[in-house]
Amino acid sequence: MNMAPMETPERELNYLNLFWLTTTPVLAIVGVTWYWLHNGFPWANLLVFTLMYLATGLSITAGYHRYYSHRSYECGKGLQLFYLIFGAAAAQNSVLNWASDHRDHHRYVDGEKDPYNIGKGFFYAHMGWIFYADPLADERKKNAPDLTKDPLVLWQDRWYPFLVVAVSFGLPTFLGLLMGHPLGGFLWGGLFRMVVVHHMTFLINSAAHVWGGKPYSMNNSARDNCFLAPLTFGEGYHNFHHKFPADWRNGIRWHQFDITKWWLWATRTIGLTSKLKSVPEPLILKARLEVEMEKAKQKLSIDSSILEKAQEVLENGRESFLLAMERYQKAKTDYSRAKRYWSVTMRREIRNDIRKYSKELANARRSWNQAMDLVNRFSYSYSGAKSIVLLTALADIFKSR
Repeated sequence: MNMAPMETPERELNYLNLFWLTTTPVLAIVGVTWYWLHNGFPWANLLVFTLMYLATGLSITAGYHRYYSHRSYECGKGLQLFYLIFGAAAAQNSVLNWASDHRDHHRYVDGEKDPYNIGKGFFYAHMGWIFYADPLADERKKNAPDLTKDPLVLWQDRWYPFLVVAVSFGLPTFLGLLMGHPLGGFLWGGLFRMVVVHHMTFLINSAAHVWGGKPYSMNNSARDNCFLAPLTFGEGYHNFHHKFPADWRNGIRWHQFDITKWWLWATRTIGLTSKLKSVPEPLILKARLEVEMEKAKQKLSIDSSILEKAQEVLENGRESFLLAMERYQKAKTDYSRAKRYWSVTMRREIRNDIRKYSKELANARRSWNQAMDLVNRFSYSYSGAKSIVLLTALADIFKSR
């Protein structure tokens, strides 16, 4: 749906948000420190904190973000209600406002209409943008027609202030009361937990646009940061997310820390979620290779006489790499079908193809990595005489492809 460009009028301070976001961290730190000094640290407080932290954190990352903002999977009303109740308890606005802001962040990333534009400074992107009233709040909701028609979303939007009080503070106080520590439940599971989850989310808007690598796209400021991932329920792989926002994963490799991904995998296993959207591996690989190619071109630009030839050699290598990946994926797909419909002989033949293409893929990946290594070394020790050496070496790497 095409929408007319939005104007960006002057913004006035929102004194309620300003007071809330500046005083709650102080009250949380002072409160838990005072409680610790006078009452020690009952394990009940840690339990209440952990339960509320997981429930509210996952409701933001799996619910507000990956489900409501990007529709990267489907889930039933029960799980939606969980996300809405505990997402409200995170005290980061109703999902209608949160998701419409986030969709505009993707649409206008790094531009004037990006709600938390990192170009306006680290602090502004982190939390400063919330200090201002948003005159475009109603206009932004035009990007969320699916949410404005959802009765559960509208229910949460209407009852949001009540849910913040009742669930963010009332529930942990009640849990603490059951364990004999109501004030501890309020301070640790309510106030301190809320502040931690706030800044867990804010770090993605700020730090994940400043520090880290750009392996999938160089077109915006979003970065992958493995150090942020454990602090943000897996949201730290932000460059991948901006390149492929509809994917249900942020950390796509098995070793990448993404609690939200593991949560969604577990809920799919027990039937609570379905139709998890994922980007085909060849497209992910293509994005990575395009970034590496762009970096190689920048480094090779020091020698314009050889640039075109070197780029041609690298492009040929990249194409052979992608072709090997496509063959490998096709062989795996065919084998999956063959297990159900084909003869034993046919399945054996496809298994042989898988082994063959897997080896071809490994060789192509090795060749590409060698080429990138060579380009890196060349760019750091350049001399005119080395240009032909570079071209010859690149051609040798890919000659068998």
